[in-house]
Amino acid sequence: MFNWFKKHRKKNASYDTNEEWIQALKPPVDEQAVEQLRAQLIRGLKPALYKYVDRELDQFVEDVAQDALLKVLDNIDSFRGNSKLLTWAMKIAVREGLTELRLKRYDDISIEDLKPDDESREVFSLSIASDGTSPDRAVHESQLVEKVLHIINEELTDKQKQAINALMIQGLPMPAVVKQLDTNRNALYKLVYDARKKIKNRLDVEGIDPNEMLNKL
Repeated sequence: MFNWFKKHRKKNASYDTNEEWIQALKPPVDEQAVEQLRAQLIRGLKPALYKYVDRELDQFVEDVAQDALLKVLDNIDSFRGNSKLLTWAMKIAVREGLTELRLKRYDDISIEDLKPDDESREVFSLSIASDGTSPDRAVHESQLVEKVLHIINEELTDKQKQAINALMIQGLPMPAVVKQLDTNRNALYKLVYDARKKIKNRLDVEGIDPNEMLNKL
């Protein structure tokens, strides 16, 4: 990041307009502008996040501000000026903080230990149920769920099982699964795509319309 810091302004320079901020934050980046923006983000994040953070608020906010600052610098060209740049940057920072907090909920969860139990099966069934399901239809959909779970167990690799179980049955957010599997978003998409293809092919073989299930997964 510090390779960005090549441009310097006079001490106590101010950035009052969007144009001044954009000029200062585009490469070569003005170091003083970065420090001012970082301070602004920290100042705004504390009241926005304090009620969600149990301990070490200052360190958490500083880490979030640093990550958000990098995102702002990487995406400065996408800023369209529909709001103040500081408002735009703060939205990015708050979103980054809330995402990190959601991920922390899963730090003590091991995907390898997650198994489809009765509760997760019920939630999975409800998530794919049709609106206004009749008793007969409910039985049919329950049978389809059991069929898909059976196919998952028989056809998928261990890693595909982990991804499908975590994302579609347990309902973990994708960033948490990416972190748990030590992979990246694109690789996880490919893993899930290949798993869905295996499920679809097996459903085809058994004469079951795959779209009835897979469109809801």
